[in-house]
Amino acid sequence: MISHESAALIHGCWVPGLDGTTHVLQRSMPSQPGSDDISRHHSQNLPPEDVTEVHGLAVTSLERTITDCALTLAPRRALAVADSGLRILARPDRFSRDGSVARVEAVRARLSARLGTLRGARGVVGARAVIEHADGFSESPGETDLRWIAASRGLPKPVAQLRVDTEEGAFYVDLGWILDAETDGGAVRRLVAAEFDGEDKYAAPTSPRQDARRDDRTSLYAEKIREDAIRGTGATFHRFVNRHLRDADAVFSRLCRGFPPSVLASLAPVPGLIRRPWYRQGR
Repeated sequence: MISHESAALIHGCWVPGLDGTTHVLQRSMPSQPGSDDISRHHSQNLPPEDVTEVHGLAVTSLERTITDCALTLAPRRALAVADSGLRILARPDRFSRDGSVARVEAVRARLSARLGTLRGARGVVGARAVIEHADGFSESPGETDLRWIAASRGLPKPVAQLRVDTEEGAFYVDLGWILDAETDGGAVRRLVAAEFDGEDKYAAPTSPRQDARRDDRTSLYAEKIREDAIRGTGATFHRFVNRHLRDADAVFSRLCRGFPPSVLASLAPVPGLIRRPWYRQGR
């Protein structure tokens, strides 16, 4: 049956870095090695509830697929699958936070319980970190990638889709950190906000050209009002696009602006989220 990132794609998850390989899972040991376009995986433990059908195809269940990907993919890719899988299973709504958080945590608990049966298995440490840091409130792969850069290098967990109350009304930011900082006037609360802008954020490709230009201008003006209002609260506000995410160290350096020195001094990488040394003094 179809499994791992191939199953994740069929389930509707975000799967960055696909290379055209189809992943399949079988109970018996493969009698032949995988080919260039087929990767065969073996598992004797495949209970009926871990098998489902999507669009007429036999695939591993979404929960099994998330844990398989968390065990085998690089953390950056695995987190995208886990975020989107949580989003599909829990259906979080940023306007109904409490109930949404409860559903997300219930799914996370089931995924963690699956990993608990695999103590000592290869990839479990990384998988646990991925499931712990997964967030169903993430609304795009770019947001997830941005959060991975922050989390893997030790920044505190942000709130995804954080509500910010401003003079212009309430707005939501993709990622937000609410921090306590000391100033000459005493302790204050500060917000560090980060946003990922996809290429289609302000576009209206289905509209006639003239209407699309008007829609673009309206969207850009509304976004300026929104950003100015958020900055007006004293927030440090960062915007990123796809090209920025190619240089994770540069993104991380920008994200650190606005954090108090006491937080930055204690940063340490999360071993399960990053697999190579990255830390450099004086970043």
